[in-house]
Amino acid sequence: MINRIFSVFLLSFSLFSSFSFAQNSLSKETFDGLINNRIPILMTLTFDDNLIYGTLVYKKVGQAIKVVGSLENGNVLLHEFDSKTEVTGIYYGTRKGDEITGFWSKPNSDKEMSFSLKKTSNIKIESEPINVTGAYAYSFGKEAGTGSLYVNQAGKDKIIVEMQAIRGAPSYNQAVIEKTTLKLNGNQALYENNEFGKCKLKIIFFEGGATIVYQDEAFECGFGNAATVAGNYLKYDSKVPKFEKQD
Repeated sequence: MINRIFSVFLLSFSLFSSFSFAQNSLSKETFDGLINNRIPILMTLTFDDNLIYGTLVYKKVGQAIKVVGSLENGNVLLHEFDSKTEVTGIYYGTRKGDEITGFWSKPNSDKEMSFSLKKTSNIKIESEPINVTGAYAYSFGKEAGTGSLYVNQAGKDKIIVEMQAIRGAPSYNQAVIEKTTLKLNGNQALYENNEFGKCKLKIIFFEGGATIVYQDEAFECGFGNAATVAGNYLKYDSKVPKFEKQD
């Protein structure tokens, strides 16, 4: 199950390689639905071209949970996060018109349940600049991979970043990008490095999180086998982070 989850995870960020991300008008949509035909849920999702982010509410609990994911050629992938940045559920399926259907699974478990969502409302919103300074992370559990992203916004159009991720069992291979300065264009930044071949990664920031995706099929970043910093990250601290590499 761990290998299948990681394969879906890695494929989703490889598919992002040709994506662009909107900076102006966004679509904020509300969906009502069920898991396993009996667990009522409500999702409020913002669609920024192929990027999806928002909140999920299990109606019997009533607490909003962060979700981040992607929409590509009708295929939907969403990660739900708890407040400690751990991925607690994975939604993968397809969107047809106003409906999203597919399966929900829990990391490190073979249990899988169907889900269905139907759109109930839709509004257009404008993208606004945000302060991206802080610490971001995700975790699928210690056996299935973790990632960290540290960001200091040093000016309107400049950020200092550091990224690291561990693939998880059985290899625990690592992906590391040491402290470096990038140009911030709106809520996006591009990392490029040709030391090991062509490596190009785009960081897309949004309120409460960030997504890192490959660009132009430039995967040669010198990471350990099957390790990558690409992924969905939840912001857990807005303070200026302490970087591993000090000046």
